[in-house]
Amino acid sequence: MPPRDIDQVRQELARNIRTLRKSKRLSQEQLALEADVDRTYVSQIERAIGNPSLLVLCKLGVVLDVDICLLLSAE
Repeated sequence: MPPRDIDQVRQELARNIRTLRKSKRLSQEQLALEADVDRTYVSQIERAIGNPSLLVLCKLGVVLDVDICLLLSAE
């Protein structure tokens, strides 16, 4: 994947997590606590500067009640 495509995926992931978190009325702190990750890491992911592992994506998906495919969706 060219770097531009990776950046686009990070932006989409960031947007999707932020949108889902807000729709569930969760703060970054609440999401982080429930997913057992650091709040600053959630912030980095939502700003498209974090590079979450598959395990972290699974944890976030469980808390947000979505399949991880939806987290990576461009729509």
